[in-house]
Amino acid sequence: MLAMLKRSPVAVFLAVALHLLIVFFLIFGMEWELFPQQEKPPVEVVQAHAVDMDKLRQVEAEEKAKARKMKEQQAKKQKRAEEKKRLAALEKKRKADAVAKRKVDAKKKAEVEAKRKAEVKRKAAAKRKAEEKRKADAIAKKKAEEKRKADAKRQAELAAKREAAARAERERALQDQLAAEQNARETDRYVAVIRQQIERKWLRPAQTGEQLSCEVQVRLIPGGDVVPGGVSIVKSSGNAAFDRSVEAAVYKAAPLQVPSGGLFESFRNLRLNFKPSK
Repeated sequence: MLAMLKRSPVAVFLAVALHLLIVFFLIFGMEWELFPQQEKPPVEVVQAHAVDMDKLRQVEAEEKAKARKMKEQQAKKQKRAEEKKRLAALEKKRKADAVAKRKVDAKKKAEVEAKRKAEVKRKAAAKRKAEEKRKADAIAKKKAEEKRKADAKRQAELAAKREAAARAERERALQDQLAAEQNARETDRYVAVIRQQIERKWLRPAQTGEQLSCEVQVRLIPGGDVVPGGVSIVKSSGNAAFDRSVEAAVYKAAPLQVPSGGLFESFRNLRLNFKPSK
């Protein structure tokens, strides 16, 4: 009964009220009637009570059915609410996943685009660098070619200058050789003349052999004059009289015949090997 009272308090209250009402009429019904009635047998009261119990059970069954139906409706409603909530959660998750996917896709797209731009930039930089290197190589090649030509020209000019200098040096050497030979011939000619001059003024001392000779050094000034004290025997003949006679002959022969100009310098300190021919 307590469980029934908790489940359907209204139905229990109505059933109790109905029973109380029936009992009331059964106890006090005779006093209210205008005409007296015979008492009903107890069996009928029991039957009525049984009928009332059937109605009560029917009411209780109906209440239970209503409660069950309501509970089922509530369960269905709760299930629908849970399903709706689940679907809403799924939809929210789907939307969140879609947003996350769009973000991931956008990030990937941005990364791909960034990589593409970086690759384009890298290729452009590489192309620009290659073009700059090509231009630099071309400039360097041109400069190297110009330098090679300039070096070749300079080498050719240097070679030409060296050749011209060598040719000039050969010509100068030839001229010097010719001049030296000419000077040597002139010197020999003048030396021969000077030796003849000295030999003409030379007087052979008595008791001297014919094979005597000496080497004499004569200091001269332009014009052929002998410097005072400028005659000396640098290689004696071994005979003092012979040596003195040669010195005296040099003084007597002055002025000696000497060349003029630059050739005289080789006669400024003249050394003669005096060996008389007679």
